[in-house]
Amino acid sequence: MDLNLYFRKQGRKMIELRKITHDNFEAVLKLSITDEQKGNVDSSIYCLAKAYVKILNDEKPPMIFAICNNDEVIGYVDIGFYELAESSILCEKYGDKSTYGLNRFMIDKKHQGKGFGKQAMMKVIDYIKSFPQGKADAVATSYWMVNEAVRKLFASVGFVETGAIWDGQTGDNWNAERKDIEYAEVGARLGL
Repeated sequence: MDLNLYFRKQGRKMIELRKITHDNFEAVLKLSITDEQKGNVDSSIYCLAKAYVKILNDEKPPMIFAICNNDEVIGYVDIGFYELAESSILCEKYGDKSTYGLNRFMIDKKHQGKGFGKQAMMKVIDYIKSFPQGKADAVATSYWMVNEAVRKLFASVGFVETGAIWDGQTGDNWNAERKDIEYAEVGARLGL
């Protein structure tokens, strides 16, 4: 289904990814999530601060965008470009040499459950397919194992779980006997 055509027929504007500017900066900072979601995604303030540190240290900056609907900021996305080590699961299992990583993706709590997440994710994937920082084999992301809404969102746009599971707080391999499953982070991949 062509979402652009569908939304044009309904008179609705499509979701857009926009650079963060002086005009939308404050709105991005005010984005929030539900209390239950806290800990699932970093705040926009943290995301922007981390990008600033990367720039000051001459690292490739992440691509951070405001997600907008009808000129209203409803979320943000943080995308990175990564060259992969030969020992990485994505290289070993899929042959990937480089990926775009979805570091953070968030829709404000007032706009969740309205289909904006899927529309925005499709825009993000289209943007990544333009290879803005270099050619890549896949898009990679991760999410908390207990976050069923995000799991369904990523699956709905074609992501598949890689089989990689780790402790989302320490980065250590996950021990399947652990009972504190809320700390398990799951890897997912979408081939380009």
